[in-house]
Amino acid sequence: SLAAGLPPSSRAAMGACHGCPCSQSGPDDHGVWVEEVTGKRRALLVGINYRGSSSELNGCINDIENQKRVLIEQYGFVESDILTLSEDESRDRSPTKDAIIAGFKWLYTDAGSGDLLFFQYSGHGSQIMTVSGQADCICPLDCLHRPWPDSVIVDTEIHQHLYAPLPRGCKAIALFDSCHSGTVANLVVKRDFGAKAPKGRYMKPPQELKVTEAHLVEVAGSGIRKAVTREEYAGHQLWVFSGCKDSQTSADAYVDGTYQGAFTSAFLKALKLDVWHDSYIDLLEQTKTNLRGYTQIPALTTTHASYLASSYCGRIPQAPVAKSLELNVSHRKALLVGINYRHTRNELRGCINDVNNQKCILKAAYGFQDSEIMMLTEDECQSNWPNKARIVEGMQWLVKDARPGDLLFFHYSGHGSQMTDSTGCEPSGMSDCICPLDCDKPWPEHIILDTEIHQHVYSELPDLVKLVCLFDCCHSGTVANLKCKRALDGPNAMSPQSYGATRFLEPPAHVATPSRPSAGCAFGCGRRPAMKPASGFRRSVAGSDTYGDKLVFVYSGCQDNQTSADAYEDNQYQGAFTWACIAALKSSRFSSDHGALLNSIRDKLRGRYGQIPALSTTTMEHFSRYYLGQRQPVYLPNSRRF
Repeated sequence: SLAAGLPPSSRAAMGACHGCPCSQSGPDDHGVWVEEVTGKRRALLVGINYRGSSSELNGCINDIENQKRVLIEQYGFVESDILTLSEDESRDRSPTKDAIIAGFKWLYTDAGSGDLLFFQYSGHGSQIMTVSGQADCICPLDCLHRPWPDSVIVDTEIHQHLYAPLPRGCKAIALFDSCHSGTVANLVVKRDFGAKAPKGRYMKPPQELKVTEAHLVEVAGSGIRKAVTREEYAGHQLWVFSGCKDSQTSADAYVDGTYQGAFTSAFLKALKLDVWHDSYIDLLEQTKTNLRGYTQIPALTTTHASYLASSYCGRIPQAPVAKSLELNVSHRKALLVGINYRHTRNELRGCINDVNNQKCILKAAYGFQDSEIMMLTEDECQSNWPNKARIVEGMQWLVKDARPGDLLFFHYSGHGSQMTDSTGCEPSGMSDCICPLDCDKPWPEHIILDTEIHQHVYSELPDLVKLVCLFDCCHSGTVANLKCKRALDGPNAMSPQSYGATRFLEPPAHVATPSRPSAGCAFGCGRRPAMKPASGFRRSVAGSDTYGDKLVFVYSGCQDNQTSADAYEDNQYQGAFTWACIAALKSSRFSSDHGALLNSIRDKLRGRYGQIPALSTTTMEHFSRYYLGQRQPVYLPNSRRF
């Protein structure tokens, strides 16, 4: 679990930091800017193989060469601002203790607010006894022939030269791929994980400085944590990744045909995935996943719990043509469906306004163009009326030719409903559905079941394509009931006192009666439906990896047993959920992670509507990703109305 009161789940941490800098890219409690990197980027990379000695390693220099390549290619560093110390460099860049200390001083030369400083050490670590007690240390090249502790760099020296000089508003990231590095930078918040195996980057200290079992018991849990909890570090923005826990060894390994550190290799692989666009906690979790097969357990330490959800390396430099957008978005498409069912007994008033407002937001804040948005409403030409066949065509258009890096968006505002389940898989005996304009014709031919949404959208979604869906309708809580669902519990609030229709359509009598669940699932799941606690189509993905690698985020306007309100807000008829969602986005300047956005939507609805929104996705790691990939705040004229 995380220290400093952070819940065990990284998604819970994300939910707990609503209003903090990690969700709004704004000043934190100490008045410093967390996300933005407005100044220079500078890196000190130290890799030591100890060639020709009994302590020789093979992969440390490769580690920092690989890291250097990533910093330049993916994070906007330039080669002249990267100092590399290794045995492959010239003599004045040999990784001795004096050279490393001088490197720290170079790193901080003219550093100021808005800058990003990066440090990596790959080499041996160790532990020694000093006059102050047990100390972790890293081992410069000259520790092979010079007396300890004068030739090693102990943890307190790392604080003195690397952390203490950090200017306010300047970020520092450090990676230690060495043994016993878990407390080399044991800051206030610590997150480490479990994993599995081999050879270590640990150098035995001289016998007279060896840490005994008694010493370990005496100083258990100390390290340098106490020094960092002092108020003098409260305003610092520090993130430190450690290759292993305090009691473990970091592996010098042979990976992908070359010698390199197991931790550094796993870390850089994570950076090559979508994770490198996201938060520190995402990066740590992916690194842990990549380390399966090794016993070492990576750790992340930082000065404030909220910083775990901040963007790694601040923000990636933006392309001039899309200044406020993530670089990983290749193409965008949006399908917006709003149905008011005009001149019927099921008429609603706010659904078309919902999608019109959503279209304005997508264009103004998220870079969508008119040509990338398909609108299906009664206000469109008759060929784009939201009948079932046209909505299905729209779903197929949405996913057609999608490629990794694309961003897809689907919004449905209208009636939802339930009908008799014919699969035998629904414990309730009812299947959830959405209701196209022509749903006055026979069911189920003219409704869209939850399973059909999977068939036409999720099953067709390529890996590494982001899909965000919003369902502002009743019984939508399981319309996209993927593997992980975050529903927010809370007491029902009062119903709106003015206009307030519900977005639930009573099904025809012949499909309104729950079916009797069969003894086995028609989908071949091999379990009795009564054993499945969730309804909708959760069972098509729960417990399987079918959608595990897909980037799917689905917002539902209410819980399974609730109704989504068609309301009157801001002098306009609109869905209560859609209104709250847009209001929350505006409050965050259109830059929020999914979990913080969900909490903000709930805050907007609390005390006004009884519905409680839900967010579903394929893995827990996705809750801290940014909504529509947007990290940078977007400032729109106050006069603009949505």
